[in-house]
Amino acid sequence: MTDNDTKRSLKTIAAWLAKHLLMVAILGVAVFLLHRYIARMAWHDVRDAVDRIPRWHVAGSIAAALLSWACLTAYDVFAVETVVPGKVSMRMKIFAGATTHAICNALGFHAITGTALRYRILSTRGVSAADVARVVGLVGFAVAMGFAAVTAIALMLEPSIAHGWGRWLGAALVSLFVLLLRWLAGKHDELRVWKFSTPVPSARSAGAQIVIGVLEMIGAIAAMYLLLPAEIAGSFLDFAPIYVGAIIAGIVSNTPGGIGAFEALTLAAFPQEQRAQVLAALLAYRVIYGLGPLAIASLALGAFELRRRARKAS
Repeated sequence: MTDNDTKRSLKTIAAWLAKHLLMVAILGVAVFLLHRYIARMAWHDVRDAVDRIPRWHVAGSIAAALLSWACLTAYDVFAVETVVPGKVSMRMKIFAGATTHAICNALGFHAITGTALRYRILSTRGVSAADVARVVGLVGFAVAMGFAAVTAIALMLEPSIAHGWGRWLGAALVSLFVLLLRWLAGKHDELRVWKFSTPVPSARSAGAQIVIGVLEMIGAIAAMYLLLPAEIAGSFLDFAPIYVGAIIAGIVSNTPGGIGAFEALTLAAFPQEQRAQVLAALLAYRVIYGLGPLAIASLALGAFELRRRARKAS
């Protein structure tokens, strides 16, 4: 092994250690905060708060979760059509996207779980492992664009965020979107990063995905927001940064579904006397946005596997 190879190996190990130390640190802080917050609560207060959530708010939360789920599914439809145009039916693209996102949102580990699930489904239509990896990359990029688009809107509407620099940061993000769309409009149909290459969407397709990303984030935020009492949640724009920050903390913590870090950061954003109601909303949100879609997707995936085996046996 040469000196350069040794240096690269050491850098890789250092990066791996730094990543996992950060994850452990975030998880440790989350566990500490959750224990601290929950220890001060009476569970009958949490139970009573769950019972007091208006039924129409629950129905609205379910509708918002369905909107978010549909938009996430649309990412897969765009990605599969970009990577292997005309090879997979619309029905199968929708099934693969809806099933994968529902399961990954609950279990976490999107890069591993999402890739395995998509390959399991799309390989039945002749999609290779390399093309599935390209689909995963494009879906991840679309999700990131959705986050960035919502962040840009929030910064433009609430310029006081980031110590008064919000409007400038929002304008910078919008400028980056414009540059991206102009680049895609320049007849670029492939992106190459080192040895990896992937088709890229057209400017029109990317623009549509940015709009879908905004709708997806609005749906996800609303699914949680509607479960909180109005006097606690405040305005939608006030609550949105709390939700986005909690989601990012959950992603960085790399726990299944971001559990622990998401709850800890959300609870930390509210005073102690309101946390029983916030925890009640979090529990209801986990059922509506996580466990409900997970159960439906698992049943659908099980039926898909049984049908697939029955066809092989016949």
